[in-house]
Amino acid sequence: MAILIKATAEKKIIISGTTLELTEVYGRIRFVGDYSGNTIEGEVATFANMATFEEGKMIYTDVPIGNYKANLEPTEVQSLETAHKYAKIAYEQLGYEVIIDMV
Repeated sequence: MAILIKATAEKKIIISGTTLELTEVYGRIRFVGDYSGNTIEGEVATFANMATFEEGKMIYTDVPIGNYKANLEPTEVQSLETAHKYAKIAYEQLGYEVIIDMV
């Protein structure tokens, strides 16, 4: 399971240290839920695509990587699906288009 973070007309994806633009990056998430069950925190790492993820080769771009934290709705549980949902929301708020890849 991953997120595809896509460039938009307003938000480009540039490889760090270059002027090269990408149309998307492949994001993988590591997450943790707190003991209360009320919040979830995630960490996103980006790769050029699934193949470079499998090779362990991260790519550094101007897409922020790192942590996000969300308060869960009373009906939500801490899960991989929920972690992806909130990562999608976080990147959409930054102006990217995001697709959750269930593969």
